[in-house]
Amino acid sequence: MFPVLGNIHIHTAYSDGSSGVEAIARDAAASGLDFIIITDHHTLRGLAEEGYHHGVLVLCGSEINRRKHHYLALGISEEIAPDDDNPQAVIDAVNRQGGLGFIAHPFEKGSPLVMDGITYPWENWEVDGFCGIEVWNWCSAWRDGVQTLAQGLYYAYLNPEGPITGPCPEALARFDLLTQKKRLTAIAGSDAHDWHIRRGPLCRRIFPYSYLFRTATNCLLLPAPLSPKLQEAKAQIYTALRRGRNIIVNRLAAEADGFYFCARAEAAVALPGESIPFTPGMRLVAACPKQRPRDVTLILVHNGHILATLRHNTLDVPLEAPGTYRLEAYLKKKPWIFTNPVYIV
Repeated sequence: MFPVLGNIHIHTAYSDGSSGVEAIARDAAASGLDFIIITDHHTLRGLAEEGYHHGVLVLCGSEINRRKHHYLALGISEEIAPDDDNPQAVIDAVNRQGGLGFIAHPFEKGSPLVMDGITYPWENWEVDGFCGIEVWNWCSAWRDGVQTLAQGLYYAYLNPEGPITGPCPEALARFDLLTQKKRLTAIAGSDAHDWHIRRGPLCRRIFPYSYLFRTATNCLLLPAPLSPKLQEAKAQIYTALRRGRNIIVNRLAAEADGFYFCARAEAAVALPGESIPFTPGMRLVAACPKQRPRDVTLILVHNGHILATLRHNTLDVPLEAPGTYRLEAYLKKKPWIFTNPVYIV
């Protein structure tokens, strides 16, 4: 497999971001990304700029809906009307175009210091046909952790990572519940806007694109190197997302160089997003070879329940039952790696 790093859920000046596609791509290149996916609100104006910029593949989708049920629509070519009260209609419209979509920041709590505490929740879980869930939205997680002015000042100026504890627990729990019945993909989103915040005489640029591009990142596992041709590369990215071949990596903790997680049978291996028949003697294995054993905590999750917790940089456990298995890794207590499931059937 060939890993490629990318940031999803980015807003440009075409909606409520602060920069154009070219400048954002330049920041992405400087941050070591291979691809980015623009998701401006209710517009596909960035679609004309899809392609490689500064060596970074730029793709364009849209974030649909207004008060609630925000939906990241990727791989579409025509704008889709919002329908806050009927998110299934939006999902169906995306699918009719051959696109794929992700439920965005479904359980955000908001902050009284930002947008007067407004949130954009996902309330209808009877929907079907979506590709996955944004389980980690960096900006939502930050807002959720900032509830007082003192916290806002401290985190904005001295400790920007302070409120970030990892993916949204409620979103992960919902993801674990749903993946026991169907295959879905967990992604991270930056929700990058490059805010410029003023409070009286104080002004602070909150989360520039260049900063967010080094936070929670999607590491897609491709069967071949990313193509230099736009349409081929686009298909590679969206195919990997559809199939759940994704590992979420918090690059502020460390890169995921050398990391692997898979299920092994005698003659077969299954990586995140893949399925494999259950057979006696199967094992789940993982390793973070570039990190010291005492710095790493590995948590193996089976059907939403913790199966094993190890203070070590390797894991090798026998499989005793079918189900969905995913791995969480913490580095020096920082949230670091969160894999998509391996499906044992």
